Amino acid sequence: MFIFLLFLAVIARFTLLQAHGEQTFRPAAIPLAARTPYLNAYMWTTNTSTTSSSSWPSFWTTQTLGWACTIRVDGKTYTLMGDNNLSSNYSVNTGTVLETELTPTRTIQVIQAGPLNVTLTFLSPITPSDLVRQSLPFSYLAVDFTSTDGQSHDVQLYSDITGEWLYGGTLTDRGQKITWNSTQTDSIIYHHERLETSSPFQEFDQQAIDGTAYYAMSLEQGRNVTWQTCATLVCHEEFVLAGGVNSKDSDYDYRPILINWPVFPISVNLGNVSSTDSAVVWVVGYVRDSSINYTLSGNTTSLRPYYTTEYGTAESALEFFISDFNNSLAAATALDEAIRAEASTISPDGKLFNVLSLATRQAFSSLELTAPSDIGRSGSIPRIFMKDAGTSRRVTPVENLYAALPMFLYFNASLVRPLLVPLLEQQNASIGAFPYAVRDLGSSFPEVSGPTLMLGEAVEQTSNMLIIALAYAQHSNDTSILYDYYDLLKTWANYLKQNALFPANQMSIDNGAISSNSSNLALKGIFAIQAMAEISHLVGASDDSQQFGSTASDFINTWQSLALVAGDHTSMLTTFGGDQDSWCLPYNLYPQTLLGFNLLNQSWLDKLTVTYGQRVQSTANGYAYGLPIDSTYSSPGNSAWNAFTAATFTNDTVRRQLLDALWNYASNNGSTFPFSALYNVESGAYVNSTASPALGGLFAPILRSGTIIAASTGGNSPSNSVTSSHTNVGAIAGGVVGGVVGLLLLVGLGVLHLLRHRRSRGDVDLLEPMPFKSSAPYSPIVLPEKRRRGSQEGVPPLPSTDSSAAVRTAPSVPNHATVPPTTSDPLGSRLDELLNLRSDIQDLRRIVLGAPVAGPELSDLGAPPGYS
Repeated sequence: MFIFLLFLAVIARFTLLQAHGEQTFRPAAIPLAARTPYLNAYMWTTNTSTTSSSSWPSFWTTQTLGWACTIRVDGKTYTLMGDNNLSSNYSVNTGTVLETELTPTRTIQVIQAGPLNVTLTFLSPITPSDLVRQSLPFSYLAVDFTSTDGQSHDVQLYSDITGEWLYGGTLTDRGQKITWNSTQTDSIIYHHERLETSSPFQEFDQQAIDGTAYYAMSLEQGRNVTWQTCATLVCHEEFVLAGGVNSKDSDYDYRPILINWPVFPISVNLGNVSSTDSAVVWVVGYVRDSSINYTLSGNTTSLRPYYTTEYGTAESALEFFISDFNNSLAAATALDEAIRAEASTISPDGKLFNVLSLATRQAFSSLELTAPSDIGRSGSIPRIFMKDAGTSRRVTPVENLYAALPMFLYFNASLVRPLLVPLLEQQNASIGAFPYAVRDLGSSFPEVSGPTLMLGEAVEQTSNMLIIALAYAQHSNDTSILYDYYDLLKTWANYLKQNALFPANQMSIDNGAISSNSSNLALKGIFAIQAMAEISHLVGASDDSQQFGSTASDFINTWQSLALVAGDHTSMLTTFGGDQDSWCLPYNLYPQTLLGFNLLNQSWLDKLTVTYGQRVQSTANGYAYGLPIDSTYSSPGNSAWNAFTAATFTNDTVRRQLLDALWNYASNNGSTFPFSALYNVESGAYVNSTASPALGGLFAPILRSGTIIAASTGGNSPSNSVTSSHTNVGAIAGGVVGGVVGLLLLVGLGVLHLLRHRRSRGDVDLLEPMPFKSSAPYSPIVLPEKRRRGSQEGVPPLPSTDSSAAVRTAPSVPNHATVPPTTSDPLGSRLDELLNLRSDIQDLRRIVLGAPVAGPELSDLGAPPGYS
């Protein structure tokens, strides 16, 4: 199956590459190994049109990570990555980088080394339906080559890492003594190194100092593999002169990182060949066990990585990861092409796919997935923690979780639950102490010391939490979290009723400025109140639903009279009653687009699209890289908020133009940092938040509801505030036709038919949920019974369309009611055909993401089951 998917994906990729032509996307830093907050390696391309094959990779904070790769062809040596530091009389050549391609899971470089074209594939798998695989702290480097002259050549390959993977800071800081060892089993060889003295849960300059670095290779292909531990110059000289290294002469003189630079190489002698029959694969890893120090209600426990639920040791996990390369590559290739096809429906020139390729690995590598523990009422499920990478050491910053929400909903909405649970259980411990939501779970990742309250961010973070909670329930088809924490959510919504419409002395999360009566912040607060109305509706609290819906409707009427300036140029004012010529980026309209609200009607959205579209198109204003957060002088741009705004635009051309501006910024390699969230929209200069998880927000244009219909003046109930029967047929048709290469669709549907046949026999349970919600947000997704259950017996995933169905009683929720039956689709058979075709394509994407079989219960795993 994987081989078939790989063939299908390669054909699609070839077809698409023919259309894209010459490489034009050249970001300042390209991700190599990006798996966790501490396994994070980049290659810098700043101010260059090509990448040098003798450059050293770096941690995202720019500290060098010693990682070298060299090839020897007919006795001549070429660097593929890193510098071997040998004197010129050794005649080591620098390879020529011909092409660099980025995908959401891979960086692929083609390098000319004499008569060979060598392909380096840096693969960081993304497996959102399999938490075990996703939590493995390892990444691949795979090397293939082919002769350019059609002749065979004598070829050897070499790669190593240094102790720099263990300690951050400058060279003068790296006097830390390290220890190491090398182990050979029947199937693998691996080096592992660690600091002689380490401090649990501590960092130095953002780099962990409590882990073990691994470098490994499989021995199962019968190749001539050698390894050694030695000083850098010793190993490099040995390879240049002899084409290999000598494990019998390994160096075990434990010493500091920079004293005779200990390195840990693995070399392969391939003999006389014209190409590789299969890739030569190294695995690099950085393992921490335990990974999170978690305090809840005064009790502290050490949480282990999630993969420990299946693998008792890091070595057994490493052995599996090495053996899984072919499966990982096939799944990654197919996933990349599914994302490419989906992105091309919005950005046919491939520019959205380019920025998603940068953002995806950056956002996923900010996560630590931990195994279930006995602490807390939610101890039976895993917890996921997010590091505020690129900005601080904050633990699960709520504004970044909110910004990255579209990415998680796209890949697998079930990932949101274990991200939310630590935030909710911490605050639920004492509801009275938390009238508004906290900003994070501590300031020193990976220490979760407890929630941080900040009054100046109360409206922002409270609104974020309510919107995330509803989005999770809608997209995951699981309302159990709404029942479990209903009283807490209601407390927050009541706070917003008192403070959201005229937010006082609130801090901007983007630039730290304090202001009152922010139009943008008030709008988010109103949408959050409407989200609470929908939450109440889902749990059957009809009185609460009516009350919050009425408040949101009243508030939006007042807001429109104060925040929107009508005329030829409709804009959103920065503040109520402020400068009538000021304006702000309307990114907080996105919850309406995501959740299917219609509080602000279509005509206003059309007018806003025209005005802001003119600003995007204008060359006079100097906004070459997107729109600033507001019209204030030197206001920064925000990558996620620009994408949120693009998602809300009602004109496809304007949406593409704004996304093109973001591509211009991402491709501006004059910066000295990886792709960042905050930047100067005029110059493209870095401002803050490099490699931030907030960049997951770039998936927002893909996560959109159906057509927004005009708001009714008296619509207070959720049923009136949700797009139910009106669906954008043109968008669906464009997505279906433009997003799928003919061959991919033809062959893929054949695969789909095969798996559906298997599914009918009970063999396969396709991955849920999916990003597009063409029908009403409340239309249930039909799942197997096991997958429909929530965390407690009797909790429905969404209210039944059967009016006679019983609804579980929520704590302190009056007057429970059921959801009325959904209405029929008024657009007829043509829409049905298009929706069915889109459903088939989405099912194919589910297969691409893993096609998991039945596994542990949702309450045990927190995500759909993993692979067999």
